[in-house]
Amino acid sequence: MKRFLRLSSLVLILFSVGCSSPYKDLQRKNATQSAFRFQPQFDKAIYRCIVDGIFILKKYHLSGLLIFKELKTGTKRAIFQNELGLTFFDMEWDREGHFKLNKIISKLDKEAIVKTLRKDLEMLMMIGLEKESEILFERDRGKEQLYRLNIEEGFVYYITQNNQLVRIENANNKKTIVSVDVNGKESNKAMPDGLFYDHKKANFTISLTKIESDVNE
Repeated sequence: MKRFLRLSSLVLILFSVGCSSPYKDLQRKNATQSAFRFQPQFDKAIYRCIVDGIFILKKYHLSGLLIFKELKTGTKRAIFQNELGLTFFDMEWDREGHFKLNKIISKLDKEAIVKTLRKDLEMLMMIGLEKESEILFERDRGKEQLYRLNIEEGFVYYITQNNQLVRIENANNKKTIVSVDVNGKESNKAMPDGLFYDHKKANFTISLTKIESDVNE
């Protein structure tokens, strides 16, 4: 009986540690800058895009070019095409941030998938954030600064080290839902050289590597 109680206590301790929020030890600080200094500005940016995941025990893989464009009207578009020019999806946001799905292939045309892809792209372009909700936190004795903003469901954290944006995280009060590693911003306003999206719950990843060559659209 005593052995059973000891094992039960150990299981409870391990469970509580595993379920501990990664944001519980954040220290709130007064902000002198805003995360929006990292909002990218672009006319056009092209990325090699690789999507890998597992759905109902089946692996899937997509690869191609993800093209970001900003039109003269202020509308932003994100177009994902394969190497032969087939468009997987075409999404756009007007100057006020209103979303429109122009085109998507049938395999991706699911409400949950569209919602997830839209959120991924909006986190990068910093669209759909409640600006007045911004709060600054620090972690690990000030080594990381976390700018938290509300979105429709949960939060987005823009995480900096040495005044450089290194990670973006979508989270709720308990856990990280999506983690995005950010690499190589030439300036605060530049599009990153690379991004790696890790969807913790949905079990898929997106790898983006910036390329300089033009493609036919």
